[in-house]
Amino acid sequence: CIIKGKMPMDLHEADPKRFPSCLNTEKALTDRVPEVLGKHYEISYPGRQMQSARNLRAGPLAAIWKRERASLDQVYGWERPAFFNSAKPADLTFGRPDWFEQVGQEVMAAHRRCAVFDQSTLGKIRVCGAGAEDFLDRMCTNNMRRSPGAVIYTVMLNEQGGIESDLTCQRLSDEEYLLFVGTGSIRRDVTWLTRHADVSDRVSIEDVTERWAVLGVMGPTSLDTLRRSGAEDLDSLPYFRHRPVHLDGIDVRAARLSYIGEAGCEITCRAEDAQELYKRLRKQGAVPAGLYAQTAMRIEKRYLSYGHDLDTDVNPLQVGLENTIDWTSRFIGQESLLKIGERESDRSMVSIVLACPQAIPLGNEPIYLEDRLVGMTTSAGFGYRIGSPIALGFVDATIAAAPGYTDVQVDIARELYQGKLCSGPVFDPDGMRIRNWR
Repeated sequence: CIIKGKMPMDLHEADPKRFPSCLNTEKALTDRVPEVLGKHYEISYPGRQMQSARNLRAGPLAAIWKRERASLDQVYGWERPAFFNSAKPADLTFGRPDWFEQVGQEVMAAHRRCAVFDQSTLGKIRVCGAGAEDFLDRMCTNNMRRSPGAVIYTVMLNEQGGIESDLTCQRLSDEEYLLFVGTGSIRRDVTWLTRHADVSDRVSIEDVTERWAVLGVMGPTSLDTLRRSGAEDLDSLPYFRHRPVHLDGIDVRAARLSYIGEAGCEITCRAEDAQELYKRLRKQGAVPAGLYAQTAMRIEKRYLSYGHDLDTDVNPLQVGLENTIDWTSRFIGQESLLKIGERESDRSMVSIVLACPQAIPLGNEPIYLEDRLVGMTTSAGFGYRIGSPIALGFVDATIAAAPGYTDVQVDIARELYQGKLCSGPVFDPDGMRIRNWR
């Protein structure tokens, strides 16, 4: 990396940029290092959280989450609600976790009524200047020249065509964009952008993560919830567009998109206004939902997560992200991606629905077709809306291309579980629910 400027393979789990500044202090390291060493030979249970160096970064709703009895997971120094109504820390087990029913209730709230997700820890990067459009059109694969008010989902590639980041972008004006990136990706993404910008680009890049809170208001009754909370004219907001909204004294920006596959929008407001906004939504019936519910729902929709399903060894053509590519642009990695497209892919991303409701896939399990190893899972969880465990994973491309469903087996702790493989999402494959906001 030092000599050639790039890793020989994806090594994000060893990248120093995976740590926030708050963990790079004498006190935090003094607390954390002995625990890391002590746990090195312990059983690594799923969901295990470090107990030292906690409460380093408090989100704008931290005080409220204590009152809501949230169980908190530390992500990039932030304390994020994993699930709610928790009287004690989750038990460590490879079996069905004790939060299973609670997370199911949160999923059903978002599926049948309205739930509110705290997405404030998403990284937020402001890119502005006279050259912002040209710069981002070079950095990103999608068309970044759309009019102000557009929401754009895109990826950034390296020269080899591997995915460096996936992100959602809101174009605020002719010379200003706001990029929303993964919670743990902010430092690496700012670094990536900054290293590719020079004076001639006429652009400034700024991390504004802590200035803004983001609340995901999701579910079939989310529009009514927002109306009763003071929002007006949101029913005319098109899918993948954003606009300023006045909520009885609170200025916010509403964007029509959803990471869980239900109708709704993401509301961005000043961090200092987040508590008042949350109280209004809660008063109108919105139910708090945590990270575990969000993860279960995005897996059902085959929405991908960087660090699990995506990394620098993965290209967009392997995971069905062709719709994020504007081939008329001149973006980094385009030449390599064109060459990749000329040859047959060796692997493709699929969804797998397991037949046994008691199966507990975690990710990184082998996938078999009869007696042949054909792939590996990446993300996994329980699909509460379809009533079955689900995994996303890579399999040999010829298998993924087979028509209909294919019977496979997933090896979970050396027990083979039967599953059906399909190439798309297993819940609402046509995406009608997410667009039906009435």
